[in-house]
Amino acid sequence: MLIVDLLIGLSIFLFGMMQLERSVESLSSRWMKQWLGNTTGHRVSSVFAGTTITALVQSSSMVSLIVLAFASAGIMPLFNAIGVLLGANLGTTFTGWLVAMLGFKLDLQVVALPTIGLGGLLQVFGERRERIGAAGAALFGLGLMLFGLGVIKAAVADVAEYDDLQAMLGMNPLSYVLIGVLLATIIQSSSASMLIALTALSSGIIGLPAAAAIVIGADLGTTSTTVLGSLKGSPIKRQLALAHVLFNVVVAVVAFFVLLPFLPLLLRALHLTDPLYSLVAFHSLFNLLGLFVFVPFLSQYASWIGQRFLANGHRGQALADVPTDVPEAALSACHAHTQKLLASSLAINLRNLHFDLAQLHLSQSAIELLKDTDAEPQSFQQRYEAIKHGEGELLHYAAQLQQQPLSDMQSRELMSLLSCVRDAVFSTKGLKDIRANLIALRHAVTPELEHFSFQYQVDLQKFYQQLVELLATDHNEAYLREQLEQISLLNEQSHTRLHQELLRHDVNHRIKAEQLSTLLNINREIWHSCQSLLQAWRQWHHIVE
Repeated sequence: MLIVDLLIGLSIFLFGMMQLERSVESLSSRWMKQWLGNTTGHRVSSVFAGTTITALVQSSSMVSLIVLAFASAGIMPLFNAIGVLLGANLGTTFTGWLVAMLGFKLDLQVVALPTIGLGGLLQVFGERRERIGAAGAALFGLGLMLFGLGVIKAAVADVAEYDDLQAMLGMNPLSYVLIGVLLATIIQSSSASMLIALTALSSGIIGLPAAAAIVIGADLGTTSTTVLGSLKGSPIKRQLALAHVLFNVVVAVVAFFVLLPFLPLLLRALHLTDPLYSLVAFHSLFNLLGLFVFVPFLSQYASWIGQRFLANGHRGQALADVPTDVPEAALSACHAHTQKLLASSLAINLRNLHFDLAQLHLSQSAIELLKDTDAEPQSFQQRYEAIKHGEGELLHYAAQLQQQPLSDMQSRELMSLLSCVRDAVFSTKGLKDIRANLIALRHAVTPELEHFSFQYQVDLQKFYQQLVELLATDHNEAYLREQLEQISLLNEQSHTRLHQELLRHDVNHRIKAEQLSTLLNINREIWHSCQSLLQAWRQWHHIVE
């Protein structure tokens, strides 16, 4: 019955913790993500954010998910993401303080049942009011945690008297570390591992040094979650997992070989006599010490981590690597993916029109933007298929993202990006369809055809030169609107002028009928292609006509 009661109590505790995490996330999701997303200034701010938010929301896994999503989307640099993860390690120690103060210093039955009842009541009457319902779910989860802890305490109350468990008191300290690693790996919760260590310590099953060794092992065991989650996906997942594991390994080694042998001296220096408070203080102390060791060298550490797992040459982040359950990060990833597709559309159109970048006299930022799309030598067809594949990726990802609770502004942003890509791809397809005609026109030998080939080159050079710059640099809305209107006017004037010239040549019988039909079709398709690009740029810059 002992094992059954322990499992029942632990299950109730873990379920209550899950309820508490979900409700807190619902209550604090927006400001928490905004705070994390803005921690890009300094190593201390990123570590502080990780520590504080993890302590408040009581979920290092939730914080890790958001950090991974922001890092994958490029919102948060690797340097800051590592800082937040290291800070989250210290934030998780706050759970131990709560359990020690509430779980073992109060009559749990007196506190747990009223908390569960009040939480359930708020959920029932707050069904149509999200914040009240979430607050009720948080209280309900907290009550379940306390109730589960009470069941565990009752189950182990007399365990210390069992003869077959007395052997545990004489085990090697390293064995307790392995027990902690095993517990955290199986349960996937450092908080639950701390709960077990505190309960065993409170019941006299083990002493303080053994409980401290279990806690050291538990911190190591929790990295298994990060490692498992990094096995598939982008390099940054494995980089963050490596940073997390190495930090915990170093801290665990220092805690076991340096701090643990001098634990009595440390406790006397801190004036701690209560074994439960001593254990959670030790847990906080060695994690805090780890931060003091790592934070001054965080830049170098992040730089070294950033060079790992890049042997295959893949340095970019795939859209699918960014979790959709963090909409802010997902939208940022969609934004970056869309810009890449716009640049690819420009590059393939310029190639189709036989333009060299040097002919356009572009700024350095515009040249770099287009050069990024030519990293690998590919045929025209391969490039076009890559653009179509990229559009399909965005559509599939957007369908998944739309299953998440998005605000009206986020929904509009997503639809605008989808429209932007659709117009850009349509522009590319239009020129692809007349590719053979464009090649034939460039190699024409008659004066009339050479004239029209030259006119197209001159007009389109002006069009693309201005359009590329609007993608590569930032401008205010008034300037963008003015520039897009001028470029649109240029496209209209070019199309009308060339159309009228073609008709005049037809009247004078200077162009054959089949050539005239081809040139009219080229003129129309180029106009349509340019109009589609302009519409894509309006969507990109949120310019409403």
